[in-house]
Amino acid sequence: ALAAEVTLQPIRRYPTLDSMIIFSDILVIPVAMGMPCHMEPNVGPKFSFAIETPEDLEKLDLKPDVDATLSYVFDAIFWTRQRANNDIPVIGFCGAPWTLMGYMVEGGAVRSFDRAKKWLYKYPEASKKLLTALRGIIVEYLVGQYDSGAPLLTVFDTNCGEIPPSVYEEFCVADLKYIAAEVKKRRPNALMTVFPKDGENATFNDSAYDVVGVSWTTSPEQARKECPDKSLQGNLDPYLLYADAEQIKERTRRMVKEF
Repeated sequence: ALAAEVTLQPIRRYPTLDSMIIFSDILVIPVAMGMPCHMEPNVGPKFSFAIETPEDLEKLDLKPDVDATLSYVFDAIFWTRQRANNDIPVIGFCGAPWTLMGYMVEGGAVRSFDRAKKWLYKYPEASKKLLTALRGIIVEYLVGQYDSGAPLLTVFDTNCGEIPPSVYEEFCVADLKYIAAEVKKRRPNALMTVFPKDGENATFNDSAYDVVGVSWTTSPEQARKECPDKSLQGNLDPYLLYADAEQIKERTRRMVKEF
């Protein structure tokens, strides 16, 4: 009920908004796998333990019952749609395998992915095992969100730019493409967005995603060249929200025109 209320508050305040994103967190998947998480003041989410060696994967449930462990997210989506009279679509979301793996290895929210990058290179086979497990859970989770009333689904790979493009291609791209293809196979009407922050957008032009999220470090013109067959979303630097209202409006209009 609280998640639904927080999701609905912006809609009540700004009635011209045409969609709403469910109030949740990408770290619910590691929690479902057996990594308890708590909020540390002035730090952010922290797990009770970090994945330090391949043996630590044995502490995890690599095939959790998604319907049981993440039912609270599905309930929040359902009740949000009910309270909005089904008039406004809900956006469901999750973290991408690499982004989730990074936080699991780091032990929570961090500014640097140093440990995660070392882990990827030091334990490539264990990394692939964890990434493959995560992609399977993500598919079930996204399908569950869709079935609960979220027709729009976004996969955030916010730490995409932490590793070289060739390494990202080797370890991450196939899993991200699999997620979209598998969800679409099971729920053909789902509309899906991928956000490879600071990554190579062109990688996903031949994927099953409908939309590619564009980082503010890429120009709209360049993004359109890289993804001629996709809808594009985003590109606004979030720090712009610290500016005054008129500057926000002006820069947003300018950005839209550039697309």
